[in-house]
Amino acid sequence: MQHAQVPIGFRKAIRETHRNEQFNPLCGDHVLLMLEMDGEIVVDAAFDGESCVICKASASLLCEQAPGQSMGELKKTHLWLELALQGNEISPRCEALLPLLGVRRYPSRIQCALLPWEALAKVD
Repeated sequence: MQHAQVPIGFRKAIRETHRNEQFNPLCGDHVLLMLEMDGEIVVDAAFDGESCVICKASASLLCEQAPGQSMGELKKTHLWLELALQGNEISPRCEALLPLLGVRRYPSRIQCALLPWEALAKVD
């Protein structure tokens, strides 16, 4: 809940070098993910948009975890999260994301938690 109430990176001004925008037409969540990259390493991350608390908390966790990591590592974390939310992966890759796994009980909300990570996976 803390990440939804005081989200890390929300509307934060950064020296953006890459961005991607994703929209979930089923619930109306809209996320714009912005990254400052130095080669393959994320220097800073921010997001904007209108979304539910699950999506906002997930984007906040992404912005907290991304700096200092390579895009390759972050994409592996995205894959782990997707598998974990579907109940197919339980070994923790990222302890900080474990609270998102509570969404598994609500299959219609899984996409809410994944939307910011899908924006990351498709960043240009």
